[in-house]
Amino acid sequence: MKIFPSTIGLGVTMTIGYGTLYYSFAVLAPEIAGEFGWDESFVFAIFSIGLLAGAVSAPIIGRMIDRFGAGWVMSAGSLFAAVTLALLAVMQNAWQFTILALMAEFVAIAVQYEAGFAALAQRYGRNARAEITLVTLIAGFASTIFWPLLQWLLTQMTWREVYLVLAAMNLLIALPIHLTMPKGRQMPTVMPSDAKVDPIVQSYAHVTGSRPMILLGISLASGGFVLSAMGASLLVLLDDIGFATATATIAASCIGPSQVAARLFEYARRSHFSPPMTAMIAASAMVFGLALLGATLVVLVPALLFAFAVSYGVGQGLTSIVRGMLPLHYFGPEGYGRRTGALSGFRMVLSAAAPVTIIFLNERIGTATAIGCLIALSLLSMLSLLALVRLMEGRKPG
Repeated sequence: MKIFPSTIGLGVTMTIGYGTLYYSFAVLAPEIAGEFGWDESFVFAIFSIGLLAGAVSAPIIGRMIDRFGAGWVMSAGSLFAAVTLALLAVMQNAWQFTILALMAEFVAIAVQYEAGFAALAQRYGRNARAEITLVTLIAGFASTIFWPLLQWLLTQMTWREVYLVLAAMNLLIALPIHLTMPKGRQMPTVMPSDAKVDPIVQSYAHVTGSRPMILLGISLASGGFVLSAMGASLLVLLDDIGFATATATIAASCIGPSQVAARLFEYARRSHFSPPMTAMIAASAMVFGLALLGATLVVLVPALLFAFAVSYGVGQGLTSIVRGMLPLHYFGPEGYGRRTGALSGFRMVLSAAAPVTIIFLNERIGTATAIGCLIALSLLSMLSLLALVRLMEGRKPG
């Protein structure tokens, strides 16, 4: 398959979107709290509330993408992100910080996966699967790039100057790339002549009723809860289970390579797996991985922990792709922004609540209960997805 420069460029902008507006917070929050004498819990609480602001903005931005096109929305998002990050560099009190942090997360959805997937859907229609996978493969390195980069920048400058650097990335790199993207609503009738089209996508009878969207929403939201909770609390859970810090850290570091390997495999072998099959593999891998983690509560064996990390990493890596390609597969490109915006809003509400919920259960009831909750949510995600697949199989034209 020919790789289009615009797809690579979109992967670069998604990396910047996540690196500057999401991953930067974990590194810069302690610096901000230290300068103002705030509790770190206050700073992270504002970030969690900001994620809820993103849940509010997701449906709004999704409808704007459908109406005006992803190119215009992402360009405006990059500009707004640059302004917000620059203002964070000069903020002077808690109220300013709160407002600006909420603004940053409100606009983040316009420069992250959902907007990028919509741009690809508008350009390539139902055949955007390969491009979606490639974008997630590139942007999957956002934390790998930005966490060490930010730590190094803090040795050279203050956190305020770092925020100016992050603003410049959005203004000088992401914005020009977004401005080169096609503007307006584009519903392709044919693929570019030099593009390799994936195997013909099964079309479905006109989708009526809300049941398919509800099932997909439950699956993505419950899976999003697990991903958010694990990202924030995994090392805490492993410590409470009884694993040594070094063992836990090494095992957790296996999640990233497994995630990348799964995306590479999906990109190379996508013609062998339908989008629903890929989704089922992702959901099953997460359930199996978490079951292995639960087994370590009974038998404290490092091999089980490393097997969990690999299986969970595969599920996590494929889940990001599923978020983009499954709505496109079942519902098509028309109204894609509105649908994914609604799905993202629901998912982000649960994702924002996940870390505090799991930490609360872990501290008040026990680690077994916290892990049991994660297993239950991953099972809900898989079963909802299975119900959706069976429902939609019955809607194929005879």
